[in-house]
Amino acid sequence: MSMVIGWRSFVSIRVSIFAVGFAAAVAGLWCTASDAEAQEPPAANGAAPRGGNVHRTSQPIGPGTERVALSLRDAVSRAMEQAPEVVTAHNNIRQAEARRIGAGVIMPVNPRLSVDARPPLHNGGGYSETGYGAMLDMLFDAGGAPSARVREAEREADVARADFVFDRVQARLRAFTAYVQTQIAELRIAEARSALEISRRVLAAAQRRVQAGAASDLEAASAELDVALLQASEASFIRQRDAHLMDLRDVLDLGATVAVDLTSPIEEPPPLSDAKIYVDRALQHHPVLAALHARVQQLDSTEERLEREIFPRVGVYAGVDAAPLSPIYGLLGVSVELPVAQRNQGPRAVTARAREGVRTRLELEARRLSRQVVAAWNAYEARRLELERITQSAMPAAARTLSFAEAGWQAGRFDLFRLLTAARDALRLRANRIDVLEAAWIARIELERAVGEEVTS
Repeated sequence: MSMVIGWRSFVSIRVSIFAVGFAAAVAGLWCTASDAEAQEPPAANGAAPRGGNVHRTSQPIGPGTERVALSLRDAVSRAMEQAPEVVTAHNNIRQAEARRIGAGVIMPVNPRLSVDARPPLHNGGGYSETGYGAMLDMLFDAGGAPSARVREAEREADVARADFVFDRVQARLRAFTAYVQTQIAELRIAEARSALEISRRVLAAAQRRVQAGAASDLEAASAELDVALLQASEASFIRQRDAHLMDLRDVLDLGATVAVDLTSPIEEPPPLSDAKIYVDRALQHHPVLAALHARVQQLDSTEERLEREIFPRVGVYAGVDAAPLSPIYGLLGVSVELPVAQRNQGPRAVTARAREGVRTRLELEARRLSRQVVAAWNAYEARRLELERITQSAMPAAARTLSFAEAGWQAGRFDLFRLLTAARDALRLRANRIDVLEAAWIARIELERAVGEEVTS
């Protein structure tokens, strides 16, 4: 899928801004506004105020502060390698692989050596009449239990690897979401600042009209209210941007003071293939299903190990027996465990039920993922269609309405309230377009979450 998100389709926005700016020019403020625009700082996204294609976060930094420039692809790649949960999952793999060490030893317990002394209890015998005995015995797993323990340890490592893949996918989606939401917040900040600049010009025009006696104080108060509301909206959007940016730092394991420049611009999400294709991919490759399969295999290996451990253990023992006034005897023998009482009944029953539960969950999860893929695909396509309608139909209509209102206000047929209503409608539509754009990308992310991998068109 394309990792580029940009400024395409904002031509109508520029038209509406120009229309309201022209209204301010008619009121006698065009020269002042032009000077202010010439001295205007760069847009919040770091791009040129008109037609820029690079989108950066705007954030104050101090001397020596570290700065990182990230495209969307760079961010998700770094998250899949350096996210805290990914690092933890990698350590879990190493821990699981360590269980393989010593699992294949055929001696379940260490050899045991026992020594005893036998002093005479009558006639006051001395040291020379003291007897002694010694015994060394060892147990061996002869039924294949050591190899079964090795396979069980390997299956446990496979479960850890499957969890690692799942954590990488989740980290990628976290970075993707934080990146998109940060850029969406930047779009909202840029829109609020553009609207705020226009509203200030309208306020100045209204104040001039009041001073000239051509308007009432109500017009100036209404324009002043618009300025205050836009300033509050800008502060709210900056707070949202900073919160999403901190989420991105968290998933990338960056310092809290590291300045981050997001360089991938935003564009409308592209159309996708049929939903059935993504359902098949989810059922074949989703990391949740892979982790459940690995868990079933691990439980199978546990059951095999428990069954192998039922086989009687064989013991070998050797010793010496020396008694006073008697020959010294050597001992050599074999012992066999009788598995009569303990046959791993409890652990085998628990393992069998756990395996049944995981297999049931596997079936339920497969059906749930199928539903999630279809629902996310439908939401994505619906949002994409809504975005297309707003961009191609609603925004040009709002621009024309604003132009007509401006012309009527200029000719004296409309009052300022009619112009402000048209301007508010245009601003509301532009804000709605950003909301739909964000919803479309969030639906795209949810589709990738349901599929379990990157979704391509």
